[in-house]
Amino acid sequence: MDDNATLAKSNITIFVCPEGQHEPQHVMYQLANVCFIVAYLAPSNNTGLLFMHSILILGFFLFSMWAWNVVCAPDIFSWNFFFVLLNMGQMLYVLYTMRKVKFPLELEDIYRSMFQPLQVSRLSFKKLVSPECAQMMSLHPGEAYAMQSLTKTDRLGLLVNGKVNVISGQHFLHNIQAKEFLDSPEFESSRSGVEEKFKVSIVAVTPCRCIVWQRQSLEYLLIKETHLSNVLALLLSRDIT
Repeated sequence: MDDNATLAKSNITIFVCPEGQHEPQHVMYQLANVCFIVAYLAPSNNTGLLFMHSILILGFFLFSMWAWNVVCAPDIFSWNFFFVLLNMGQMLYVLYTMRKVKFPLELEDIYRSMFQPLQVSRLSFKKLVSPECAQMMSLHPGEAYAMQSLTKTDRLGLLVNGKVNVISGQHFLHNIQAKEFLDSPEFESSRSGVEEKFKVSIVAVTPCRCIVWQRQSLEYLLIKETHLSNVLALLLSRDIT
């Protein structure tokens, strides 16, 4: 029995602090707190967030080394090392959001001329033109985007390139050029869930390309993207006036 007890005790690892290393006011402790002060002075943009998490990683790492080598506190070391890993994850996420998002040339032109000046990020614009929310449509000369009293006003179209005419009956009203919305008045005047029809016909004059959003998908996205919703409302109001 005594031999078994001795063997059991020998298998238990006990953390023993080195002697003479219990000086809390160590230079690593001071440097860690300086890092925290500097980190929380960073601006709130993406570059500032990247800087903040980088300095926090350094600060928590210094705290970890201080806890392990100076005050000999494994629990403090564990928590601070966990914060190092947490901030590394946050920094990688910020780098991911800062990556260059590329678009086809026709969409790149729309983004730079209409959405970028209004501070819409590439990531938000990517969501706006994603296949889950929008689709690209081609129109040949003479082909109708909407027919009077037949087509439902359950979508929104933006003319990427080309030219279309707006006709009421047999009367020409006006034309729509590239980078203008095809049906902003109908989209704004109608409500989701109400089946209304176009009161005009919209017919392509030249080969056209346009982005088309279904109302339900677009409204669902705009609920989550508040800034994008405000920007789109501004663009629609400009287009109508």
